[in-house]
Amino acid sequence: MMIPLTPRQRVYTALRHETPDRVPTALGGGPYGLVDDLYFRLLDYFQLGEPVPPFRKGHNISYMDDRLLSRLGTDFRYCWPARLPNSPVIPGQDENTFYDSFGQVWKRALPYYYAGRGLLQDSAEIADIERLVRWPDPHDPSWMEGVAQRAEELQTNTPYFVVMRMVASHGPFQTACDLRGTENFLTDLIEKPEFAQALLERITTLLEGLLDAAMRAGGPWFDMIELPGDDYAGNTGLILSPAMFRRFIKPCLRRMIDTIRRHKPEIKIMLHSDGAISRLIPDFIELGVDVLHPLEPLPATNIPEIKRQFGNQISFLGSIDISHAMLGSREQVVEEVRTRLVQLAEGGGYILAPSNHLQADVPAENVVTLFQAAHELGKYPIHLL
Repeated sequence: MMIPLTPRQRVYTALRHETPDRVPTALGGGPYGLVDDLYFRLLDYFQLGEPVPPFRKGHNISYMDDRLLSRLGTDFRYCWPARLPNSPVIPGQDENTFYDSFGQVWKRALPYYYAGRGLLQDSAEIADIERLVRWPDPHDPSWMEGVAQRAEELQTNTPYFVVMRMVASHGPFQTACDLRGTENFLTDLIEKPEFAQALLERITTLLEGLLDAAMRAGGPWFDMIELPGDDYAGNTGLILSPAMFRRFIKPCLRRMIDTIRRHKPEIKIMLHSDGAISRLIPDFIELGVDVLHPLEPLPATNIPEIKRQFGNQISFLGSIDISHAMLGSREQVVEEVRTRLVQLAEGGGYILAPSNHLQADVPAENVVTLFQAAHELGKYPIHLL
C-alpha cells in the first residue's frame, strides 16, 4: 500500500507523469469554481456557518473558502489578483450597467454579466486602439495587493499546491473579440491583419505586465500560474484555423509564457481553452504549457485518443461533465468519475476537476459525491475496467 502523500507532493508526482497515491483533485481555479448560489448551499450542507468575505466583485463566482475546499478534500489552494481589468465593477448609469477598466460597458442580467457593445465595434483604425480604449497601468501596485502574503502563507504553512489564478479572465484572442466583436475580429484576421496584429500586441503587452506583476509579488511561492483564458474552439471544432492561430495567437502566448519563466523557469503553467481544441494541443506543448484545462467532454473530442497521443507530454485538468452528469443522480456522478479516471488517470498526468464553473442547477450533494468518488476510485493502482 502506497504511503499517503501531501497534496503538494501528490500534484507534483502527477505532473511528472508518475502515479501518486491517488488522482489529485481541484476546485476553485479561474475557470472551474462555484457560482455563489451553489457555494451558499454547500455552506449549509457542511454547516460551516457564515460565508467568508467575497474575494472579488462584478462576478457571480465571488467566494474562495478554504474551509469548503478542506471539507471536499481538494489538493489546490489559490491566490488571486485584487482586481481584474475586465471585471465590471465601475458603476454606470443605472443599477444594471457597469464598466470595466478598459471603459467597456457591461450589463447585469441576474445573476450574470455580459459585455455590451465593444469599444472598437465600429473602428478598425490602428490609431483608435489607443484613442478609444482606456488601457490600465499594469504597474499599479493595487492589482496584486495581498498576493505575496497569501502565497507565502500557503507555501510555508500549508501542505497544498499553490496556484495563482488568472490575472485577467480573457486572453489576447478573447479580449480582442470583446473589444471589437467576435465576428468583426475574425474578419479582421483575414481582411485587416495589420489592425488585428496591432490590437493583439497591445492586449498582450498589458497581460505581460500583469503577469510580471503577479510573479514579482508571489512568484517564489507559486507552484503553478494560470494564463488568462482563451477559447479557440466551439463544440464541434476550431473557430479559427491552426494556421491563423500560429500566425496571430501563438506568438502572444509565447510572450506571456516567456514573461512568467523569466521569473521562475520551473513553474507549472496552465492554459484554459474550451471546446474541441485537440488540433492545437501540439502547439500548446511546443509553447511549454504544462497543464491544459478542461479537455471538455464533447462528441468531437476523443479523450482516450488524446491521452494516448499526448498524455506523456502535457497534463490534463478537468474533463468532468458539468452539463449532464453533475445534474443527474448520485450514480451518474460516480459513473462520470469512473469514466474520466479510466480515460485519463493511467500513468499520472491528470487532475480531476469540473470542466467549467459548477452552476446553480448542480445539487450540493452531487459536488460532495464528485470528490468522494474521486478519492475512493482514484487510488493508484486504478482497476476500474
